[in-house]
Amino acid sequence: EDLGRMVLQRRLSTIASKADAPFISAGVGSQDLLHSAHVVQIWAKTDKWQAALTTIDQEQRRI
Repeated sequence: EDLGRMVLQRRLSTIASKADAPFISAGVGSQDLLHSAHVVQIWAKTDKWQAALTTIDQEQRRI
């Protein structure tokens, strides 16, 4: 799980560094809330929030 989170964080950071990225930054973390919560925080550009969610969903599914 830690490796997966690290990979996702790296991918999202790479995307965020591009000029046309749909989000400004993203953070991946994990919390033990009833043994089931994984958290991804994004700071999306207001006009691209849907693209930001889609991008993160796609990257997470690639892992």
